[in-house]
Amino acid sequence: MTKFKRIHILLRNRITLLVGLLATVLPAFSQGYVQVTKNHEEYIMQQFTTMETGAGALTPRYYYNAFHKKYQRTANAENKQIFRLHMKARVADEKVYSDSIKALTSRRAKVEAQNIVDRSPMTDMAWTVEKGKIEGKLDIFQKNINKIMPYGGTAEDYRQWKNIYNCLQTAIKITRESYQDLGRRKKEYMAIYRDVVRRNYQLTRQLLAWNSMKSAKEMLKNSKSPQRLSPINTVAFDALNRWKVAMAVDGFSSKNYKK
Repeated sequence: MTKFKRIHILLRNRITLLVGLLATVLPAFSQGYVQVTKNHEEYIMQQFTTMETGAGALTPRYYYNAFHKKYQRTANAENKQIFRLHMKARVADEKVYSDSIKALTSRRAKVEAQNIVDRSPMTDMAWTVEKGKIEGKLDIFQKNINKIMPYGGTAEDYRQWKNIYNCLQTAIKITRESYQDLGRRKKEYMAIYRDVVRRNYQLTRQLLAWNSMKSAKEMLKNSKSPQRLSPINTVAFDALNRWKVAMAVDGFSSKNYKK
């Protein structure tokens, strides 16, 4: 016989012995437990019955008369059974209200579920409709911002207009993530669109002003002072001769004056 086989037989014998002991001991314990629960004191049972249903009698009388006289007078009337009946009636009344509340909350839950779907960024139909128009104006606005430095604006001007562009982008992001219905979202997108158009118009006018100033400065820088083609004496002599000829032609000569 191998070593493992002997160990297996030993374990089997021990398990069999343990099962037999349990089968013998457990019925004895169970009988004793049942017998103990049945062998109770009469005065404890009477007190328990009085508290639960009001049908018992508190004993011994002399004890309750001496120490719990007030409780003895009202114990049978103020029992748990009366409390249970009272609470059962209250619960029956509350059931009507609970059913109406449940129906109301169910309807409200359906409405809120629709609102969640309607206000989710994934189902933002207002952005789908207004997206192309807003992004088109933002692209033009961005291109005009990039023209600030070439057209004569300063770095501070570029920074200020870039901040305005970033604010508009943030407004779009917050509107898309906000808990709003379709109509409210559309109003917000239209307000952002009008703001982009207004800002772009202001920047365009400013670009024209900067460009005009830049062109004027370049023309002034490249301009040359005029040079005289003839000396001053020659110019004065020619002017005098032209004046004499004009006087003779107009009849202001001495001959015409005598007539």
